[in-house]
Amino acid sequence: MARREADAIPLSRFGVLVAQLQSIVVSARQQTPDALLCFDLLSELVSSVEEENKESIQQWQRKCEDALYSLLILGARCPVRRLASIAMGRVIQKGDGISIYSRVSSLQGWLADGKRSEPLSCAGVAHCLGEMYRLFGRRVTSGLTETINIAAKLMKFNEDFVRKDALQMLDKALEGCGGSGPSTAYSEAHRIVMRVGVTDKSFIVRLAAARCLKTFANIDGPGLGHPELEGSIVYCLKALVDPTSSVRDAFAEALGGLLALAMNPEAQVKRVNKITVPARKLEDNLQKHFILPFVKVELEMFLDAFYVCYLR
Repeated sequence: MARREADAIPLSRFGVLVAQLQSIVVSARQQTPDALLCFDLLSELVSSVEEENKESIQQWQRKCEDALYSLLILGARCPVRRLASIAMGRVIQKGDGISIYSRVSSLQGWLADGKRSEPLSCAGVAHCLGEMYRLFGRRVTSGLTETINIAAKLMKFNEDFVRKDALQMLDKALEGCGGSGPSTAYSEAHRIVMRVGVTDKSFIVRLAAARCLKTFANIDGPGLGHPELEGSIVYCLKALVDPTSSVRDAFAEALGGLLALAMNPEAQVKRVNKITVPARKLEDNLQKHFILPFVKVELEMFLDAFYVCYLR
């Protein structure tokens, strides 16, 4: 009798959507999933997570996570992989949070595999891993070094959207972990951004690199010494003449954060063991890198105008 009553319990909306998602993934071998269908289904799935209770989410959580993971590996387009990543995070947040460790490990393992070279799949998995760090960064800080190594690998792809997602993943990992990771990991992350990110041919990659520099400033520049900090400031100034306005704006925001950090060395060394740089030396950088260049530009503009008037 009790068994019949249990069977009579209607399937939750969340459970129905997970079952539909599973069906799409299983049939993907014969037919490529329709992007619009996946987008609508994932939109409903994200909304249903907010409506379901924790017990109902936990009942379907593992199946949901596996289906979302499989969808990302299949090579979902940008809107779909974005929603799939959001759904993954929401489900783990509201369900059993312990699964974050195994899920991050599986995402890292897939990306670290040297045979993985499908651009759409790599971009999707990287996007999801970045979302996991954004939401649970403090809990998975131990994997930060591996994630940064993965970002370096993805920056070698020819597809600019993969390089962009690699830097966005890096940005979210820095933000999520704050300054709690190992100093060497932050140093390597900064090296990736400065050596290949800020000089990339694609403006979407340079934009992502600028946001990484801003995040470094927001988390007090862990792992960065005075040379790295000054080098970042110098490049941000150079990037203010970038041909793309959104890139110029992003580097301007990063410049402001880095200069503020340079003027407050006590904040910078708070979480990292390194020699304190005298405050006066850092304050000189405000005059050197911010005030003088603009004074010079104004003077050159005045001289150009005077020269034109003199010729007339």
